[in-house]
Amino acid sequence: MSVLLAVIIGWGIGTLAGSQAPAVLCLAPLVLVVPVVIWRRPALGLYGILVGTATIEQFAYTVGPRGGAITDRVPFFHSITPGSGVTPCEMLLFLTCAVLVLQRIRDRTPVFPRSRVAACIAVLLGIVTLYVLIGLAKHGSFKITMWEIRPWFYLGATYVLGSAFLSTRRSAMTVLWIYVLGTGAKAIYGITIWLSIRHVSPRPESILAHEESFFFGLFFAIAVGLWVFSIKGRLRTTATILLPFVILADMANTRRTAWAIIGSTILILFAVAYQHLPARRRALRLGAACTVAIAAVYIPAEWSHSGALAQPVRALRSQVAPDARDLQSDQYRKVEDVNLELNIHASRSMGSGFGLPIDYSVPIVNLQSIDSFIAYIPHDGVLYVWMRMGLLGELALLAVIGSALLAAGALTRVEEPLVGLLGTIVVCAVTAYVIMGAQDMGFSWFRIALCLGALLGSVEAAGHWQIGTPSNTEATIG
Repeated sequence: MSVLLAVIIGWGIGTLAGSQAPAVLCLAPLVLVVPVVIWRRPALGLYGILVGTATIEQFAYTVGPRGGAITDRVPFFHSITPGSGVTPCEMLLFLTCAVLVLQRIRDRTPVFPRSRVAACIAVLLGIVTLYVLIGLAKHGSFKITMWEIRPWFYLGATYVLGSAFLSTRRSAMTVLWIYVLGTGAKAIYGITIWLSIRHVSPRPESILAHEESFFFGLFFAIAVGLWVFSIKGRLRTTATILLPFVILADMANTRRTAWAIIGSTILILFAVAYQHLPARRRALRLGAACTVAIAAVYIPAEWSHSGALAQPVRALRSQVAPDARDLQSDQYRKVEDVNLELNIHASRSMGSGFGLPIDYSVPIVNLQSIDSFIAYIPHDGVLYVWMRMGLLGELALLAVIGSALLAAGALTRVEEPLVGLLGTIVVCAVTAYVIMGAQDMGFSWFRIALCLGALLGSVEAAGHWQIGTPSNTEATIG
């Protein structure tokens, strides 16, 4: 352990010394302290990563004439020094994984979980590695390759960490607290941004990063799930207070994908609760009837509007009568998909490998001035995976998604409320991951990969909890 600490501290200080940024140099004292803290309490490393995913943007962005959230300037997902390619998130991830491996070797226990989900993730990462080599053999960009494959390895790493460190109910509740407080705070901050640009003309299209659609959906699943599963306590109170802010921020962010995620979450919560919580069926039927009644008034009233409060209706209307903005976006994606299909056919569904630019043989609007990675990472992640890793990679990803849904779905049948809630939340998160992946580059966002990996790991860990005799009374969890 002393050798490991010396290597990590020396590497960390040397890396930071190469930076001229005062904000980065301020991290130097942490390099001395964090390894010791994580060795003693390795779960704190995972919690730190999850706090970062809930609160810090992957990219800096602007909202009309002003900058975006101040958290987008926190260099958690940015290289510590120019050209190093190493981020504070990766340093923390590597350190926590190294501690886990050393402690498991010391205790003579398996390092990696043994389950269907673990096997599918391992196969997927093996295929990713294969197509890294294929891409580099075709002279693909090494820098772009490393950027493209990060989310897959992040997902695998946090899955292993989650399965190891979320082994108690208290640790699982800590993760829920992280996402309730982190996402709630981001929603309130987003509302302040929205208020500051309400009178700007033309009004900016969004106020927060793309990934917030996933995290707002996750928050919704937690907040509503705590009521559905009758879990009392401070977490439910806090989530309920913050829920209106999250919904308003989701509206102000004007992402159509967000409402597909919220809609799927509502359906999943209703289906799971109706099937496995017979005592709640009357309340669920009443809630469904009220929802239909409100929708019958709300949808016609907001059908022709475009303000923040009309965003759920806009997402629905865009499927049949898109406005100019949505039509332009839809047309771009259709042309993008045509090019992806041509790339897939050109490789005979064998995959091109990573790091190679997409061949846009059909002319398309050039958005590289807005997003420099759009030449490599398209919106449709399903076709993207097929293009990069061929049919083999596509099947491996589907196996990961399918095995994750089966594992989480099995937990929803457990009568203990927290276990059922956790399984339901993960089913919602996997569904949101698929929606974001198919519509909005969701498979490439670092934050989503880190979060989903930890949630899948929590399912693995919960399968080994000692499940007590279920109580007929409401659970109370602080």
